[in-house]
Amino acid sequence: MKLNIERKVAVITGAGQGIGRATALTFAHEKANVVINDIDIDSANIVAEEAQSVGVQALAVKADVTEADQVKDMVTVILERFGRLDILVNNAGVFYIEGSPVIRKLFHESTEHDWPGELEIALYGVLNCTRSAVEPMIQQKSGAIVNIASDAGRAPSPKNALYGMGKGGVIAFSRNLASELGNFGIRVNCVCPGPTKTPRIEAYGSGDPSAVEFYQALEAMVKKTPLHRMGTSQEIANVVVFLASEASSFITGQTLSVNGGRIMP
Repeated sequence: MKLNIERKVAVITGAGQGIGRATALTFAHEKANVVINDIDIDSANIVAEEAQSVGVQALAVKADVTEADQVKDMVTVILERFGRLDILVNNAGVFYIEGSPVIRKLFHESTEHDWPGELEIALYGVLNCTRSAVEPMIQQKSGAIVNIASDAGRAPSPKNALYGMGKGGVIAFSRNLASELGNFGIRVNCVCPGPTKTPRIEAYGSGDPSAVEFYQALEAMVKKTPLHRMGTSQEIANVVVFLASEASSFITGQTLSVNGGRIMP
């Protein structure tokens, strides 16, 4: 099966590590040119160098996706460099604060000060990046957008009210946007990763008291997974790249879980 994405330009947000990094490098191995966005420019530069090593063009761009002006500037830089933008992967999210995974609260224990951090990247990050990226796609009459959501947006669980609200919004946005942009030859799909083994999860110290609750929750999720293991960043990346490629040219408005069967909506 040919993906037919050679020389296309793909921008991946939050691509300095984890799923974003794996996605960017998978695009590169399929000969797409890649834009590595991250607020950590050092990590972005490292990934860009890895991508260039397989013979494609790669550009690292620092931008906070919650800031509309920074996103607009990023898209301007991309168009100046490549002259087009074919693929957008909205991957940036909040999972770690100062190196440790976020320990979420029950909603009734939260305050209005807790809400923006969860929702700004999940919702406004996607809105900002999509709004800027669709302009050149509409002019080209082609494009593919893949939004990274979560099954928390479709299935309830304690302490996920805000996170699920954000990701549920991304799922609904993806479907509605797909119905709007189809006339322009632009496809929009959504990927919901399950528990995924990333370097940061593996590096999180079991000696840290805050790690206990996190690992207990993770272990409980894995036990409920029919495949009885966590996924890998590469397994998520494979699906994202497929949905962005010409191999999925008749797929739009869909939400695909990559979760080992843990949730089967």
